[in-house]
Amino acid sequence: MRRRGAKFWLWTNSRLPLHTHEEVLGDGVQVDVQARLNNEGVTQVFIGIYDVNGYVIGEEFHDRCAGEYCCVALKWGAHRARELVADTQAFVAPHRVQLTLGTVITDEPTRALRRMEMSDRERLKLRSEDAWAEYVAAKIAMLELMRATKVDPQVWTDHKERLRQAIDRRVCVQRGYLP
Repeated sequence: MRRRGAKFWLWTNSRLPLHTHEEVLGDGVQVDVQARLNNEGVTQVFIGIYDVNGYVIGEEFHDRCAGEYCCVALKWGAHRARELVADTQAFVAPHRVQLTLGTVITDEPTRALRRMEMSDRERLKLRSEDAWAEYVAAKIAMLELMRATKVDPQVWTDHKERLRQAIDRRVCVQRGYLP
């Protein structure tokens, strides 16, 4: 059973017919996409993402173009939901299991601005820039440790792992960015 959030209750209208798309991802995350036409003929899409226990991970709704088919809106909503899920999950290099870095951007307003609607190319470019910035920061930190006369072995291991993960993230993002 899903525990709906405030955005769902703001969006819901039992008088308008709905078209729905539901998915359960491999890790148990539930995706619920709903599309409808409002009284003015504008297609509206609701995207809900819920964890294994049905608690809200994220919800949002959008007004699409007037006259847009609900099947097109559902497809867009499913794609948007997968992006939101990918943004909330930790990065894992495709070739091995590892501990990962958290999101590079920690400032909520900056992250929200970057999540606004943009093309896939722009989104990949931003991810590439973020991965590059993290790589440069990890490399500089490692170089400073290499110049130090004494280094704690645990600190060395942590910085080495951070640099390795930054390299993995950069390579993975570049593979998606460079077609």
